[in-house]
Amino acid sequence: MPSDLPTPLIVGAGPVGLTMACELARHGVRPRIIDRSPERSQTSKALAIFPRSLEMFEAMGVIDRFLAEGQRLHGLSLHHRAAQIAQIELTAVASPFPFALALPQSDTERLLAEELSRRGIEIERGVELTGLTQTGDLVRAVLRHPDAQEETVETPWLIGCDGAHSTTRHLLGMDFAGAQYQESFLLADVAIETSLPRDRVHLFLGDDGLLGIIPFAQKRWRIVANIAPESREQTLPELTLADVQALLDQRVGPDYRASDPVWLSRFHISHRKVRDFRQLRVFLAGDAAHIHSPAGGQGMNTGMQDAFNLAWKLALVVQGICAPPILASYDAERAPVAGDVLNLTDRMTRMATMRNSLAQSVRDYLLPMVSGIDFVSERVAERLSELAVNYRKSVLVENHGTGGLRAGDRAPDAELRDDGIQARRIFELLRAPRHVLLIFLGSSGTTAQAEQLGNMLSSFPADVIDSYRVARGRTGSPAELRDLSGLAHAAYSLTSGGLILVRPDGYIGYRSAHFEANPLRAYLARIFIAKR
Repeated sequence: MPSDLPTPLIVGAGPVGLTMACELARHGVRPRIIDRSPERSQTSKALAIFPRSLEMFEAMGVIDRFLAEGQRLHGLSLHHRAAQIAQIELTAVASPFPFALALPQSDTERLLAEELSRRGIEIERGVELTGLTQTGDLVRAVLRHPDAQEETVETPWLIGCDGAHSTTRHLLGMDFAGAQYQESFLLADVAIETSLPRDRVHLFLGDDGLLGIIPFAQKRWRIVANIAPESREQTLPELTLADVQALLDQRVGPDYRASDPVWLSRFHISHRKVRDFRQLRVFLAGDAAHIHSPAGGQGMNTGMQDAFNLAWKLALVVQGICAPPILASYDAERAPVAGDVLNLTDRMTRMATMRNSLAQSVRDYLLPMVSGIDFVSERVAERLSELAVNYRKSVLVENHGTGGLRAGDRAPDAELRDDGIQARRIFELLRAPRHVLLIFLGSSGTTAQAEQLGNMLSSFPADVIDSYRVARGRTGSPAELRDLSGLAHAAYSLTSGGLILVRPDGYIGYRSAHFEANPLRAYLARIFIAKR
């Protein structure tokens, strides 16, 4: 990793900041990461890691460590007291990871910190951001160390990943628009005597509120429940196991016994979002930019995807491979996603915590029917999995031709064969921290077309674009990967052939149903600084 590159500063070493640091390092840029807490969090906090984040971890090279420690959740069951009334399955989502992974946030942070350490970067703990000014050329940050000594740092870019009470956001004077929910919530990590399947999230919708039961490692369960709105204005006593048991009895039934609590907590939740995710040379990511209800478990996943979106762009700018205007796409792409997640989780929260008895009856009557419609169930699963996220409206993507899949969509996986007829997944080709050009030759594409495209790529910086030829059918040259069934061509809506350029974050930057080199050359010239 070059040592003479500028050093971005990351504020906050939670899952979002750690993802940002790991990705910058993987892309060849050494960041500095600080956190005001003297040690890593030891509480479970966010539990669920969804398929799109698992795909991200595969690209980062850490997926095996996460799968080894997490509890796989294959779906969601909705109950009214003891009776199951609806279910959503994740097993059919189009991902190599058709499940959510339940893993305490403390373990997610530990695994990411270990990966960062393997890349030679350590978190500077007990270091707090106390001041921030910026010019057109740099950010000047004031840091306070554990011994109360202050340090002034000049950095070209600062990324605030410092949570819902972000110091970075406050120092920028940015408005955090939204409101706090009237409901209060409780959380308990306990053991439960129950026959509930441990491969599912269980949500119990009762007359007086919601109670969720989520399995995770060491045969423990997370209980989360809302409390009556009037409790928000009261001075609440410390939560006890007896309080948790009383809610279990009331909303689930008398056959569930909780014991051995390791974490009990009461908390309030809000829905808030900044208008802009960037101010000059400072970026906000994760809870620093948007916070949502925990309904659906989307918060941590959305924040880590913020970092995954920004890191490759920032790395290419720091390395001088791309010009700074590419960074404008971060806010343009991620702010709408955060807004959609906020709206989704708000609707889910209000549906689950409604107290009007007539509305509850209608909800409980409709849920079994709606969830039984395959199309609806699949759409809900796709939204929860975050596979439906797209950047089709981004100025950084370009689409030529028709088809169900478009530029800005997540690149789907598919199986190919190499010359030795060994199976290779498209996701394997996307693991390197580079752009990948997939030349789908169809059944009649010519080598001359592919060579022309290869020659065109040589005018751009080396080691930033990999290219692969994909021939449809059983015949092809040894230099081509083979799509024996044609399913890969179909997945990319290019049955007759065409071009796909996949960005390092796994989204399609350029798609064309034709083989012309000039439009692709023009697109790349907008993104990369050409060789001199």
